[in-house]
Amino acid sequence: MGFTSDKVTDYISSFYRPLDEDLGRFREFNEENDVPLILKETESFLSLLLEMTRPKRILEIGTAYGYSALFFARKLPDAVITTIDRNVHMIPVADSSFEDRPEGSRIDFRTGDAENILEEMVEEMKADPEGHPPYDFVFIDAGKSHYRAFFDMAEQLAGPGSLIVCDNILMHGWTVDRSYEGAKRHRTNVKYMRQFIEYINERKDLTVSLLSSGDGLAVIRLNDRQK
Repeated sequence: MGFTSDKVTDYISSFYRPLDEDLGRFREFNEENDVPLILKETESFLSLLLEMTRPKRILEIGTAYGYSALFFARKLPDAVITTIDRNVHMIPVADSSFEDRPEGSRIDFRTGDAENILEEMVEEMKADPEGHPPYDFVFIDAGKSHYRAFFDMAEQLAGPGSLIVCDNILMHGWTVDRSYEGAKRHRTNVKYMRQFIEYINERKDLTVSLLSSGDGLAVIRLNDRQK
């Protein structure tokens, strides 16, 4: 990671156990093909968080090969998941991943530009609130310079008490220290990520916890604005 001792990371990862053999093999497949997916310690944290909150409707922004969407669906047998991705190379594999597993029937895979799709979903909810209930858990793991836009629309699709979790907020340490190798190439993403983190922490109607786990997580609770 660059900002965490490899010994610490290896020690924590040594306690990781996949949810089941199929997901374990699927993780290995993603890792062997250098496909982005949630880190092991991030998955362990999310597993506990989902166990505690038991969300029924999950929105994920950033599907990749579909590992995390399948993890959510298998962890929560009663939940439905909407996941969004636009990468033309990822979409066929994710489609196949969902079709090959029974949990795929509970995954609504939407392809295209996430901001456009989220805007459409907001309009659908406004037009028919009863037919489009709010999401109670949102996971953001897509274009880092778009986190603010994703959050603003996800907030409209969620309700009071919902959780929004943003992954990779530390961006290999670049968010904290721009002297890390590779930071200069990603300075635009770094700038927008820092702005996003400052924004959510300035909001008085949010409860925010920033964690260094994995590549950094922001766990955000939407509080009731009427209180």
